[in-house]
Amino acid sequence: MNKDIINLTSNKYIYNILENLEIEIDVEKCHSEIPIKELFQMAARENKMRSFLFVSKLLGKHIPIDPKDGIYAAMVLRETYRDFLNKKTLFIGFCETATGLAQSVFRNFEGDVSYIHTTRENIPDIEPVLEFHEEHSHAKNHKIYALDEGIIKDAEKIILVDDEITTGKTIINIINQINERYGNTDFSVFTLLDWRDENSIDTYKKLELKLGKPIKVHSLLKGKVKLNGNFDFSNKTPLNNQNNDLQKKPYIKLRNFCMEDILDRDKNEHLLIKNHIKETGRFGITIEENKKLEKKLEKIGDFLKNKRKYDKTLVLGTKEFMYIPMFTAAYMGENIKFQSTTISPIHPFDKDEYGAKSKIQFEDPCEEGQINYLYNIKNNEYEEVFIFLEREISNLKRISSMLIELQKLGIREVNIVYFLEKEKSFSSGSYEDNDIIFLLKDLSLIEMEKETTEREKAIQAGIHYSEMLPVEYSPSEEYLKLFHRSLEENKDKVALATAIVGEKIIKRNGKDIVLVSLARAGSPIGILIKKYIEEKFSYEVPHYSISIIRGKGLDKNAMKYILSRHPFKKIQFVDGWTGKGAISIELQKSCKELSEELNVELDSTLAVLSDTGGCSSLYGTREDFLIPSSCLNSTVSGLMSRTVHRKDLIGEDDFHGGKFYKELLEEDLSRYFIEEITSQFSKYKAIDPSFISEEESIHWHGMKSVKMIGETYGIKDTNLIKPGIGETTRVLLRRIPWKVLIKNPKNENLKHILLLAKERDVEVEIFDDMYYECCGIIKDLKGE
Repeated sequence: MNKDIINLTSNKYIYNILENLEIEIDVEKCHSEIPIKELFQMAARENKMRSFLFVSKLLGKHIPIDPKDGIYAAMVLRETYRDFLNKKTLFIGFCETATGLAQSVFRNFEGDVSYIHTTRENIPDIEPVLEFHEEHSHAKNHKIYALDEGIIKDAEKIILVDDEITTGKTIINIINQINERYGNTDFSVFTLLDWRDENSIDTYKKLELKLGKPIKVHSLLKGKVKLNGNFDFSNKTPLNNQNNDLQKKPYIKLRNFCMEDILDRDKNEHLLIKNHIKETGRFGITIEENKKLEKKLEKIGDFLKNKRKYDKTLVLGTKEFMYIPMFTAAYMGENIKFQSTTISPIHPFDKDEYGAKSKIQFEDPCEEGQINYLYNIKNNEYEEVFIFLEREISNLKRISSMLIELQKLGIREVNIVYFLEKEKSFSSGSYEDNDIIFLLKDLSLIEMEKETTEREKAIQAGIHYSEMLPVEYSPSEEYLKLFHRSLEENKDKVALATAIVGEKIIKRNGKDIVLVSLARAGSPIGILIKKYIEEKFSYEVPHYSISIIRGKGLDKNAMKYILSRHPFKKIQFVDGWTGKGAISIELQKSCKELSEELNVELDSTLAVLSDTGGCSSLYGTREDFLIPSSCLNSTVSGLMSRTVHRKDLIGEDDFHGGKFYKELLEEDLSRYFIEEITSQFSKYKAIDPSFISEEESIHWHGMKSVKMIGETYGIKDTNLIKPGIGETTRVLLRRIPWKVLIKNPKNENLKHILLLAKERDVEVEIFDDMYYECCGIIKDLKGE
């Protein structure tokens, strides 16, 4: 016989908790077939108000459970209520232990039902509609924040859900508060365990007389308890049965997954609860909203199942945040356990049938100055943990103490899953905030510009082009005339190409996309495509602009950031045009490496306005014409510099860098260019289906022309050959040109090329055996 639990009769038990602290239990009614030993264990609380705790084996709070068991337990509790809910009903769950249970019970009802739970959090900008106390608790204050106070005021019936009631004072406190403020009189209670004695029941009866209606209590188990003895935890050294030798443990790996994309964020509500999500139930949620939430959680669970790397996995809720992680865990595959952190201090002791065999404590990752606890995890019991947080951690150092404790337990990988990202101060350059996010480290205070000749010599001497910047001048009068003339002549063509490639993107990928433009030539084109899709299809598309550098690849940290925040969306890369295809090749290589490293599918197909090189199947046109944004540098690209990657400036965890040239604000034409092109979109509301019916094959004719030019002129370094009107324009604007090749001098699209070449005294030759309309060749400065 187990000496810690003495079974006196079929209905009477004595639990030896610790030392001379024991509790006698007399079971009066059992409303389920779940044996008493499967309902709870006992433990000693580090709390002078109450020295014992019923540690539930169904909640997933202190003892890990199969998440499906937690959902099933709520279904069993719901079955104790035999009546139909034909009234407007509100369920209220009690933090922190019963939030998951309460929402799980609520989900089993139909009709005009809503749910809200109490909280101990202080939420800025919102006043609680109710406050009351839980007298025996270590954290006494409860608050209710309802976005719509009518959820309580208009409720015809209120059902209160807690994990256990001993005296029932907390229930009485909230009933009195609600009745006095709103006049509600119809209350019921759901609880796993009902231990009220005769005095407590009499107090309930007096309240029933006041309300004029009975308060029905529905429980899995009803009985009486008697406490004997005591336990003085103040003089005890807490048990530490974990291995503290960090040197023998593997370094813990950390991954982040942001699920904000999958939740529907009401913009007005977001202004009030910007650091919280409504779906927790903290602010009120209807049964229809909860059903929608569960479908999304199934999708998240399936997604995270495929991210699991190990068999032994723990899903960890945090404090009040229990229902969402528990329900998600139920869809994450086999061999999953669920439990939650807590602010409740329990004395740990390793013995059979004791409710807290081990304890770790650590700093609260989200709330400064608070200690959190996690119980009953054995050494090497799990290899991987998914920590669910309502919001992104503002400072990663805050979670370090938690990670250290998990590492001691032999956990090899930690995945942080959060549903609301912290507000970032990323730049949108000089564009509208909603148009673009540049994922670039701000290097605006660093001097790294070099004059054209000095920079060209350095590049050809072996210094990577990404380690310095060209000087950004105010555009000359000639360049501005060229820009405005080309914009006037080609804005219809650019708008049509934008519409075509936008249609192709949606046809290929559907709605769930993120546009990722390649800074900086791709940045304005990404904005144009975003605006076309939003105007034509009436839904918002996230748009980031990130760095890609020839020879160094995509900015991996920027890509990890995007993928973690949009795990269910397809990435669509965007650039302005293709030349010989060097960036397309770099993109393919980077995507392959990232796909293997992160176990994700990345499509390296590059969407461009003009595929002059035949390098992409996703384009607006293959005509070699002047895209006006190629005429200017930062002043048509959000005042952003080219991207920078220098080891002394860019750390291991940094994004690639860039500068914002605020001194050029008066000359900025970035928004003007966007407005001029988007004003033409109305002409292309009905695109000829033949334009988007089939994707043409990739033929790389451009690269063949580049090789032919290299052989003809004895140029071994193909980086000196810049084919196409856009690239030739840029050679004439910011490099040291040697020669310009043109296919047909009568081509109207070459007017500005001939003008710039004349201005810079650059030789122009006719070379009709090439795929492009023109080609700029950079002067070889080696040896000079």
